[in-house]
Amino acid sequence: MSGLITFLPWDSAHFGCRIARATPRQIDQSACENMLAACHSQAIDCLYLLVDANDHKTISLAQVNGFDFVDIRLTMVGPACERQPPPAPNVSYRLGRESDLPSLLPIASASHRLSRFYADARFGRRKADSMYEIWLEKSMAGEMADAVVVAEFAGESVGYLTCMVDRPIAAEGNMGLAGIAGAARGQGIGIGIFQYALAWFQQQGLERVNVVTQGSNVVAQRIYQRLGFKTRSVELWFHKWFDERG
Repeated sequence: MSGLITFLPWDSAHFGCRIARATPRQIDQSACENMLAACHSQAIDCLYLLVDANDHKTISLAQVNGFDFVDIRLTMVGPACERQPPPAPNVSYRLGRESDLPSLLPIASASHRLSRFYADARFGRRKADSMYEIWLEKSMAGEMADAVVVAEFAGESVGYLTCMVDRPIAAEGNMGLAGIAGAARGQGIGIGIFQYALAWFQQQGLERVNVVTQGSNVVAQRIYQRLGFKTRSVELWFHKWFDERG
C-alpha cells in the first residue's frame, strides 16, 4: 500500500504537517481505500490527488471519499522562437542575478494568489507567500531553474520568469513562476518577458516549451495564446485532510 502514496518532505517541513501525494492518477474504490489506509499507517495529515479532468469515475470517487476540489491545472505548449519583445519606454530584459532578489521577493509573495495553496485556506496565507519566495530564491540560485528572466522598468527589477530545460525526457523547456509588480503592469512587460524567455529556450536548442497555469488565470492564458500556445492537458487538484489527526 505504501506505493500508492509518496511522502513529500519539503512540503511537510514548510507547512508543518505530514503531506503526501497520491501516486496513481486513476483509481477505483478498492485502490482508494488502500491509499487512505496507507495515509493512516504513515500518519499523513494531507494528501494531494491530481486527476485528469475527463476521468469522471476517479473524480466522483474522490468526492465521495472526502477529497476537496482546490484547483484546475492547465498545461499549455508552444514554440520556442526568436521573437523580440515589443519596444516599450524604459523597459528591458535580461537574465537575473541574486542581487535582484530584494526587489523581486515582495513580488513573488503577492503574485500567486490563484494557486491551490491559497484556495486551501488550511495552509495559511503567510506560509503560501513564503513558499513562493523560497521557490524564487532557489530558482535564482540554480536549484529549481536553469535561468530566471528579469524585466527592468526605469532601472528597477519589476518582474521575473523561471525557466527549466527538460532535455533528458523530451527535449522541452518549462516556464515556471512568473510575476510582475502591480505598478509595472500595463507596460507590455507580461508578454515581453515571455518572448525573451522563448528566445532563450530556442538558443538552448529546444523547439517546444510547456507552461502550467490555473484554470481561473484567464489573463495568463490570453498571453500564452497570443504567443501561439495551445492547451495540452487539463487536470484537477484535490486535497484530503485527515482531521482525526488534528
